[in-house]
Amino acid sequence: MKKGTVYFHQGCRFHDGVIGNKLFVILNTPRQDECFITCKTTSQPDSRPDREGCHNMDNLYVLRENDDFFNQKTWIQFHEYYNVSQERLFNLRDRGIITKKAELREQTIRAIINCISRSEDICPLYLSMLNR
Repeated sequence: MKKGTVYFHQGCRFHDGVIGNKLFVILNTPRQDECFITCKTTSQPDSRPDREGCHNMDNLYVLRENDDFFNQKTWIQFHEYYNVSQERLFNLRDRGIITKKAELREQTIRAIINCISRSEDICPLYLSMLNR
C-alpha cells in the first residue's frame, strides 16, 4: 500500500455516519509509526467545478474521464481526510473489505498533493506526511 493507490471500500462508514461503497485514494506512504491518510472520490458533479485540475479553494482536484484509472470525470475530495492505522487498513484488505483498483501515475498523485498543499484546510502534520 502506497501513495497514489486507489481502493474500493465496501461498506465504508463516512464521518457523518452514512455507510456506502466508495473509491478512495491513499495520499501518503507512511513511516512505520504513522497512519495512512486517505480521501474519498466522487463521480457525481452536483455543483462542483467542471474544469479539470486543482480547485484548492473548494478542496477538490478534478480528473477528466479516462485519466489514469477513472472511466468518468472524477472529483478527488479533500475537504475531509480519513486517517487510518496501518494495522486497520491491512486488516480491511486481508478480509476483502477493501480491494485495490489502481495506482495513479506519479504525475497525477503529485498534482493532487500539490493542490492539497495550497488548501487552507490541511494541517501542517498531514502536509509534512504527504510531501515525503
